[in-house]
Amino acid sequence: MIMTAPPHPFDDAIALARGDGDLFSGHTSEHYWNAISPFGGTTVATLLQAILTHPQRLGDPLAMTVNFAGPIRKGAFTAKVHAVRTGRSTQHWMLEIRQGEDAEPVITGTAVFALRRETWSDTESKLPDVAGPEGLASYAPPTAVPFLQRYDLRYVDCDPLAGGESSVTQCWIGDVPRRTLDFPAIAAYCDVFVPRVFVRKGAPRPIATVTLSINFHVDAATLARHQGTEAFGKAKANAFNGGFYDQEAQLWSRDGTLLATTHQLVWFRD
Repeated sequence: MIMTAPPHPFDDAIALARGDGDLFSGHTSEHYWNAISPFGGTTVATLLQAILTHPQRLGDPLAMTVNFAGPIRKGAFTAKVHAVRTGRSTQHWMLEIRQGEDAEPVITGTAVFALRRETWSDTESKLPDVAGPEGLASYAPPTAVPFLQRYDLRYVDCDPLAGGESSVTQCWIGDVPRRTLDFPAIAAYCDVFVPRVFVRKGAPRPIATVTLSINFHVDAATLARHQGTEAFGKAKANAFNGGFYDQEAQLWSRDGTLLATTHQLVWFRD
């Protein structure tokens, strides 16, 4: 009798059933729940997964922006991903998630997929000269938020809740249990960093991501060659102003390949 391994919890969390046309149905995951709604990284990854499995998809993800218009409730949801224009090398998509019939969208967004070609290349954002994850302690969050139990975060520079004048943190990121990196995992990693206002203030406080953008810097063939199971991330804020702050970050593979850059805007209450 051949025994098959159960699906990874992340794959369960982003699993979708194809419906009519551009529609997909999904269900929130207890494993990736945040304080009052699903972990935003899995929401982004779910929409990306919908496009990756869409029969009209062209190429690999190049960029996407997801707007969190309202909280997703526990339970079923409907995702719609629609290719609005396809050219020779790029394809543009509109994205949304709704819950309940005739409901307003709780998530909106856009994405661009593309066929990459051989050209002159260079990467200016270099992997920092830091120790590998081996020997570094896994971060133990102060509160048992479910989704944080699904990530192994190993900080190389500081306690992310120490407080201070800088919002910069650097850490290795891996899934629990380990999982080979693919585009949905990279998308989720872009939202796994300790919120910048927590870093500056030294303690959690109410926050909500308003919009999150990702630029992907690798194609599927590069990811397949790497077969990596962790990434290194560096995150910082540029400004805290009027109840909102930004967070920018870079993700690299272990060999220094730049995987993605990301930027998000977050509401916070002081």
